[in-house]
Amino acid sequence: MKRMVVSSAGVTVLASLIVGIAMTGAASAARTASPQQQEVTLPTEVTTWLARDQVRRWAAMIEQGRTLFNDEGTCHFCHAQGAVGSPSGPDLTDAEWVQGDGSLENIQEVIFWGVRRRDFADPNRLHQMNPAGGMDLDLQQLSALTAYVWSLNNGTYLPQR
Repeated sequence: MKRMVVSSAGVTVLASLIVGIAMTGAASAARTASPQQQEVTLPTEVTTWLARDQVRRWAAMIEQGRTLFNDEGTCHFCHAQGAVGSPSGPDLTDAEWVQGDGSLENIQEVIFWGVRRRDFADPNRLHQMNPAGGMDLDLQQLSALTAYVWSLNNGTYLPQR
């Protein structure tokens, strides 16, 4: 696996880009919204189709994340298979989040940036977590891993087969 290296200049450029995109979208929405605009109601068939597609996409993200976590990636070396924890990494299946609040955003941030030993909430942890666990993750893989870790504690919200 390749290591992810992020310079402070790269982070600044990325942050500026994200803020710029968000501001552009908000400005565009403000310009196009008007009191006279009517809300569009899609046919039930279309909304049902879109909802099914979102469920399929969520399920695919969780499955990709599971594969990255347990098979292809480095996560299981510290957190164990199934993320049940070990002396090197905390249990990610319980309700206790030792490095944040367990939200999707927080989980993605912890995966992206890693956790330095000096920032450990538990002083008994032995090893720091490198950014992306030392893996070279693209945005889709980062999102999939985030979805999988989040689902371990929150459930998948997928219909039972």
